[in-house]
Amino acid sequence: MRRAANVIAFCLIGSFVLAVLALPAGFCAEKPKEVIYAAIPDMTGPYAAIVGPAYAAFQDAAEYVNENGGIKGVPLKIEVRDCGGKVDVGVNIYMQYREMKPRPSMIYGVLSGVGEALKERMTEDKIPGMWVCSTEVIYPSNYIFGAYPTYADLCGTFIDWLAANKKGGSPVRVAFLTWDSTYGKAILYDEVRAYAKSKGIDIVAEELFSVRDVDLTSQMTRIRAKKADWIFTNTAGRGPVLVAKAAKEMGLKARVAGSIGLDDSCLYIDREVFEGAVTVHPFANWSETGNKGIQLMNKYIEKNKRKPEYRTIMYPMGFTGVLVFKQVVEKIVDKHGWDKVDGPTIKAEMEALQGFNPHNIATFSYTAKRHAPNQARVFEVKGGKWVPVTKMMECPDLRPAKYK
Repeated sequence: MRRAANVIAFCLIGSFVLAVLALPAGFCAEKPKEVIYAAIPDMTGPYAAIVGPAYAAFQDAAEYVNENGGIKGVPLKIEVRDCGGKVDVGVNIYMQYREMKPRPSMIYGVLSGVGEALKERMTEDKIPGMWVCSTEVIYPSNYIFGAYPTYADLCGTFIDWLAANKKGGSPVRVAFLTWDSTYGKAILYDEVRAYAKSKGIDIVAEELFSVRDVDLTSQMTRIRAKKADWIFTNTAGRGPVLVAKAAKEMGLKARVAGSIGLDDSCLYIDREVFEGAVTVHPFANWSETGNKGIQLMNKYIEKNKRKPEYRTIMYPMGFTGVLVFKQVVEKIVDKHGWDKVDGPTIKAEMEALQGFNPHNIATFSYTAKRHAPNQARVFEVKGGKWVPVTKMMECPDLRPAKYK
């Protein structure tokens, strides 16, 4: 009897050993003490007033994740260091993150210039990132992914909406009035111009101004001479406000439009001047109080006593960035174990992410060739609030040919 029992025990132990050996290599790895998600925002400098909500969103999203079991039982830690709107400082912060032990598993960036400066280095270091979506930051496809559709693609969605609502046979006349910066000029591509023409939209002017400019008289004079129906601006914060006020003061009948940067932050400054303005956003808006994602984010804004003015597009942008990271890491752990939570595997899993819609805030899909989401809606200011006027639309792919 004892011998038979020993044989059975030996067989059971042997079966267990074989089963363990059959598991994927990383499955036996110990859980880390924490998972690090880092960010390089510009909390001071020319964009400081715009970026503040993103910092709060990183913290609040991590709190939400950790209150709900972390990432597969592992706490999520947020590292945030201010670049002050300076590219060289942002690069230096990256080098600090790079030397951390353990390194951050992903880095989120808010300044286009920093992303451009770092994309080759991050590819070399195999450190994945999510970034504000200038085409030059994420293409050619590397280790950086867009936090939302590219500015060119969002502009293309506006063009689609204009074309669908065009009345009569005359072309709609659009003027671009945008910042003289990487971000501002991220819509000034031949592909955007050609796409507009193909839809019966005439781009009649392209005017630039500095982030620090306060007078747009010269630019508006030239736009007025071109009899523009719309002025599209790829600016943020006070940029769209300056454009809208200048148009009104000079008596232009042209309506103002934009994308990411034309959001609730502009309405906090001057609601009246934006009545009838149009924007293209991939995220749910704060006016959509029945949206479960808006309700969740409101919960943390109120719980942590955030400023009411933090209800801008930067907050859902930061909040969903954390949730995308959580989703990707959990998929990796389920498939391979913790020791495969590394740069190459995160990149591969990001490229496989399809239709991820955390709490109905925004939809994230990527491929190896397209490192930016491609879903957005058109909103219009009605009664001082952003109101969706379309369902979610697929954005056209308007990156320059050299990046396809």
